[in-house]
Amino acid sequence: MATTILIVCPECGKQIKAPDNVLGKRVRCKFCQAAFVASQGAAKPPTGKSAKPPANKPAKPPANKPAAGKPSKPAKPAVDEEDDENPYGVTDTDLAYRCPDCANEMESEDAIVCLICGYNTQTRERIHTRKIHGNTTGEQILWLLPGIVCVLAIISVIIFDIWYLMKIDDMVDEKEFFWGILAHKGIKFWVVLISLFILFFTGKFALKRLIIHYAPPEIEKTK
Repeated sequence: MATTILIVCPECGKQIKAPDNVLGKRVRCKFCQAAFVASQGAAKPPTGKSAKPPANKPAKPPANKPAAGKPSKPAKPAVDEEDDENPYGVTDTDLAYRCPDCANEMESEDAIVCLICGYNTQTRERIHTRKIHGNTTGEQILWLLPGIVCVLAIISVIIFDIWYLMKIDDMVDEKEFFWGILAHKGIKFWVVLISLFILFFTGKFALKRLIIHYAPPEIEKTK
């Protein structure tokens, strides 16, 4: 690891912290932006000002001098002596809970959906907004029409069953042999059983169409 040394700007006289591997290299002063060759020791005082005596430290030879024919590495920027003890400026670490998708800060640690990008941390999917076409009155009527037809069919089957069970016996005496077959108990049983199947399926469809899913499906805009 490079050792930190003090160098002095020959223009403004400011002392600057820098790694020892910048000795003998051309650097730029942070304060007056003057370019000079970094060296450890006394510096030429700026015009009109008295120079501070240099620190009584033996000069060190340049470390890690590049070999001939090889490009030298760029010098690290000089650091002001008046900064804190850490010359490389390590900043504070932010431990706030962040969105795993966009890395923005979440509202809280218990938040599920990111308010910035819409990412859901439970389903691991991003919520997308959709534009849909509004349903017109005609579309609403066409959607409900099959359910209304089923309700009318249910009422018709119930009325037919009541009429059939109550009137068919009276019509046997007045009509021909055909009506006598319809008045048989076995035929009555099958007529009622078929009617119950019709009532079940039509009632189920009418319930879904008129009560559960009474609105037509949304049509998403493509443009």
